[in-house]
Amino acid sequence: MSKQGVVEETRGAENPDAHLEQIRSILFGQQMQAFERKLQGLEQRVQENAEQMNQSLLERIAALESRMVGLLEQEAQEREIADRSLQENLDTAVSNLEGELASQMKELRADLKDQGKELSKKLDQLATSLQAAIDELRLSKTDRSTLAQLLEGLAEKLRKA
Repeated sequence: MSKQGVVEETRGAENPDAHLEQIRSILFGQQMQAFERKLQGLEQRVQENAEQMNQSLLERIAALESRMVGLLEQEAQEREIADRSLQENLDTAVSNLEGELASQMKELRADLKDQGKELSKKLDQLATSLQAAIDELRLSKTDRSTLAQLLEGLAEKLRKA
């Protein structure tokens, strides 16, 4: 044997897995390389598809975000318009109520003034009636006292007689 054969034999004896790997490489090398190329191609396609899907998802998320922002802005504008409208309606209602209250207050004041005048007239009439009754009582009292004096005088005459 030559030196190289001895070296190879010692290598083969030292590392039997390496020798088996060489045999496999000779027998299946081309198939393995083709398989590895296919596998690399598939890996590359999967990665490209994943990147495309990722990009597509990012674009969809951005579109959804912009749509949501638009909807939120529209909602805010609609609320602001509704708030203004409600405030205007409230202001109008308050003004109408204030006007009605003012007119009712005027009517109440006028009614109170009229009732006050009527009460004054009634009080005047009552005062006049009361004064007439007082005067009548005074006249009656005077008539009684005159009658009493007459009766006293008559009683004295009867005693003396």
